[in-house]
Amino acid sequence: MRFLVAVKQVPDTTLIDVDENGNMKREGVPSILDPYSEHAMEAALGLRREGDTVTVVTMGPPQAESALRRCLELGADEAYLLSDRAFAGADVHATARTLSAFIEKFACDCSLFLFGKQAADGDTAQVPAETAQMLGRQQFCYCTRIEHRDGGFAAVQDYGDEIRTCIVPEGSVVSVAEGNMNRGLPSIERFMKVSAMEVKTLDRIALGLGNFSVGMNGSRTRIVKSVNVRSERVGKVTDGSDPAKAAEYIRGLL
Repeated sequence: MRFLVAVKQVPDTTLIDVDENGNMKREGVPSILDPYSEHAMEAALGLRREGDTVTVVTMGPPQAESALRRCLELGADEAYLLSDRAFAGADVHATARTLSAFIEKFACDCSLFLFGKQAADGDTAQVPAETAQMLGRQQFCYCTRIEHRDGGFAAVQDYGDEIRTCIVPEGSVVSVAEGNMNRGLPSIERFMKVSAMEVKTLDRIALGLGNFSVGMNGSRTRIVKSVNVRSERVGKVTDGSDPAKAAEYIRGLL
């Protein structure tokens, strides 16, 4: 079997700023592999058996290769970087279109397509669903556990007010909501091996995509305004010996 994991490199959300188009400025901001992407990686590696392979892909600028290297350190077998200046500013639709083009051309035979539930820099949680729709594949969201079952797969989905177990056909798209962040670290031997592994880079031409179907040109939405919000809590103390006065004080604050 072959498992594909779509991951994302995200900036440190405490240090980001936005440009005049409402897009995040990533230059000069430390970046990390998105935590939900790590959950998806963990799920794929947990499903891998002898002879299986785990492929990881991300769309981003050249520096996004570091996120793929992290996935290789965790145990992925091969990595693809979808990088082209034309991909910049992509919304959910354009991102899903690019990932779908890659899957159709380079990974259509995978047994499962795994995504993180959402990304820390966007929080839309829409890319897995849109990708599944474009590919015509079944989708299973908010999965907290995935396992082999009767020649196929089963997934536990947590919708907050409902938890259910579903049979997942091969070729489905799965978004992963939880993982074990206390897992063991990669070995030094693995670190050294990864440094010599190839990360294959593909542009829009290699994916067969036109300039107006990707990035900002291919996006269906526009960010009207985006601002950084910092909330600060200020504690206030009042004399509670007189309940009526204390209640009036609280009412005044509200």
